[in-house]
Amino acid sequence: MSNHPFGLSIIAAAVLFACHSTQAFAETVTESIDKANNQIDLQQSTQKAFHYRQSDIALGLTGATVLPSAPNANVELMHRGVSDGVAVLQDGIFFSPAPYSGQNLVLQPNLQQQQSVTLSSMTSVVDGSEAAFGKLAYQSVAISEKKYAGEFNVEINDDADYSSGVIISGTTKEYGMLLAVDYQSASDDVGYELARDADATQKDIMFKIGADSLPGARNKQSTEFSYQYSSQDAEQGTLGLTNDDFSLVPNQRYGAANIDFTDGERQRYVLAHKLLLSKTSTVDTDFYYQTYSQKTADMLFVDGEMINNVSLGEIAAFEIAPTTDGMNLGALSQDNDFAGFGVQTKGVSMQGQHQVTYSARYHTDKAEMELGSQDWLWNNDLSLSSTTDKEALVVYKDDASAFSSAVDAQLNYGQWSVNLGLGYEHVSVSRDVNDDYDLAEADFSDDGWTPSVEVAYTQGAWSAALQAKQAWTAASAGNVDQTAQEALQYQLAVAYQQDALAVSMAAYMHDYDNQHIGCMFGMICDYEQIALQENIEDVTVTGIDLSAEYSLAFDSFSIPFKAKYQYTQAETDIGYCSNTNGCFDADSQLPWVPKQQFSFSSGVVMGDVSVIAQALFQSELEYEGNLVAIEPIDSQWKVDLTASYRMTKQHEVYLRVENVLDEELVAKRTLAGLQAQSEMSAYLGYQARF
Repeated sequence: MSNHPFGLSIIAAAVLFACHSTQAFAETVTESIDKANNQIDLQQSTQKAFHYRQSDIALGLTGATVLPSAPNANVELMHRGVSDGVAVLQDGIFFSPAPYSGQNLVLQPNLQQQQSVTLSSMTSVVDGSEAAFGKLAYQSVAISEKKYAGEFNVEINDDADYSSGVIISGTTKEYGMLLAVDYQSASDDVGYELARDADATQKDIMFKIGADSLPGARNKQSTEFSYQYSSQDAEQGTLGLTNDDFSLVPNQRYGAANIDFTDGERQRYVLAHKLLLSKTSTVDTDFYYQTYSQKTADMLFVDGEMINNVSLGEIAAFEIAPTTDGMNLGALSQDNDFAGFGVQTKGVSMQGQHQVTYSARYHTDKAEMELGSQDWLWNNDLSLSSTTDKEALVVYKDDASAFSSAVDAQLNYGQWSVNLGLGYEHVSVSRDVNDDYDLAEADFSDDGWTPSVEVAYTQGAWSAALQAKQAWTAASAGNVDQTAQEALQYQLAVAYQQDALAVSMAAYMHDYDNQHIGCMFGMICDYEQIALQENIEDVTVTGIDLSAEYSLAFDSFSIPFKAKYQYTQAETDIGYCSNTNGCFDADSQLPWVPKQQFSFSSGVVMGDVSVIAQALFQSELEYEGNLVAIEPIDSQWKVDLTASYRMTKQHEVYLRVENVLDEELVAKRTLAGLQAQSEMSAYLGYQARF
């Protein structure tokens, strides 16, 4: 990892001004609108009944654009037509260990160990460049203030997949502790001609220990250390089915995919300190270090060439009628390690009725990437034999360091408020490539200023905010042009919130210069394409977000309702072509951005019984990949249903049916074929609280 002593010395000075306790002070109007309409309370009874470990529907209800995913895979997302510069945070800290150098890395936390998730559309300048285009902020479960508290959950489905988790925590005097453990196991029958199980397991552990200041302390403060460990092992890859075979058996795979797998292991350490300097000033400092190791294998080559529609058809034909000579296949493998370290501070103080926020962050991370290949012979008995050892095709190391600082002032004048922010970030990136491999090295730095202004008005239950911001995200080491992603962002948001009703509307326009794209959803990429980042010169994104939440209460029952509708028009101003992302004309929709997404949650709660439905609709994705046109993913509805019964205050049983309409939902449509989302499954679960 690179050494940057000058950056550390700056941070050491900045710690004097650190703070991060937003709960103690007023939010901006834009932040309050996001919190009211883009937040999912994962502990709420109507949401907790689903007991998801990961859920695209829950993230859709926050307003994130959720991309279709295969079973037991991480949920990928974008926001308002862009993926770079959209941060996933947990407790205010990057969830990815390497957001600057590992930009293809997709991770989401286990929802069982979170208490809420919120999407912020127009972020504050204090969030930095990696969240300049939106942030998905998770809040992990907190240490209980009770002496002893906990919960236990176990569920099993009709395929004998099961999950089990426990959370135990408590506080004695000034000290508290929490331990959360969760385990998931799944196995899908995916053999096309030969019976085959595709197994997947995941383990998640979270440990926290905290201490408050002693009674009588001059300044109240708290310190919390947390540790997280997770591992994921899944026998899945990119290879899918032909159109004809998908229409017959959408959830199965060809035997050529028998060696495919995705494994990952991560660790995360955080030391958080909160200090109340006075009644009007707080200080918060976070130190964090995290690592992630990733190993994958994808059968993506036929006779030494990247798979395409023709060779996929040959694989399908061989499965039905194997030949004595067998079939020559090749797998793309990855063996990657990511690590990141940082210290961040935020200071908030009130000056009369006005609020001033200071922030600073020093972050450094690295990605050590090894992309390779291995040749296989697919025998006439449909077994696979390796014909070569795994060979490294490219080995490189990306390093990145970033220093950011920002000042944000909220000026309040009765019902009016003006929010002025100015952020600065300096990013240095480098790429070292082993001499044996043909990939360009890089060593450059860039910096950007991010000014922001918001004018807002609040009257009773009504609020409105007009915001403008210059957003900036630095290029990665794989960006040949070394050009940052920039955009002028404008948003008008209007909201009404009173009692059990919250509604909002946000109209926006983002004018991009050099929008970043890489190997992303809907693509299959070779080793070079994985390592590169490209720019689309001019992109304009306009749209509207509508949100409504209401709880209709009667004497004997209630009807909760939450809905989110998004219309996104993301168009290139000029034509675009690349070897990675295909070609599309000027003034055309970016083919990986759905124009419409709609999600809702509603049902009936009657005493100890509740029945809740959640749904996600997405319009078609007109994807063209790797310069060869393929059919789009048609619009899709995904509906889940749960029924729960609380036997006592501590004990509850539930039944959940996923994909209750039993639709043939597409997860991916690439040159490697079609993959399905989860088929209809029924889960029986038990929840205990003590």
